[in-house]
Amino acid sequence: MQEQIIAMISEIKEDAELASRLNEHSDIMEDGGLDSLQLITFVLNVEERFGIEIDFEQFDFDLMESVTTFCNYISELQKTAPV
Repeated sequence: MQEQIIAMISEIKEDAELASRLNEHSDIMEDGGLDSLQLITFVLNVEERFGIEIDFEQFDFDLMESVTTFCNYISELQKTAPV
């Protein structure tokens, strides 16, 4: 999942080399360099790819402090997502 998240960030940034600079410890916002519009695109892509729904009103941006933290959050959402 971490590789998929990193690839999605790189794709949104249109920077193929970004994927090689990011790892499981990378901060999605700071290291990934997502602006607000790119963040929305990223979240929508994550929702579609992993079959989850992220509530933006209750979303804690601390969950984006690392790729691992965000992946753990996605995994938890997948456990409760409707089938």
